[in-house]
Amino acid sequence: MGTKSRNNTALFWSITSIVIALGSIVYCFPHITDLASNGIARTTRTVTYFIQIIKGGTV
Repeated sequence: MGTKSRNNTALFWSITSIVIALGSIVYCFPHITDLASNGIARTTRTVTYFIQIIKGGTV
């Protein structure tokens, strides 16, 4: 059984913190995806470079 909270300010601040957290995620999401895509592209270039070195090709 759940107990009913008698403190309305605690509920208010809990909801406020959840809204702020969600807002932060939404605001930062494009930057995070951009960093991830740049990292994948950089990793792909690095792996290709090392494969060329291992095969003995010109770089």
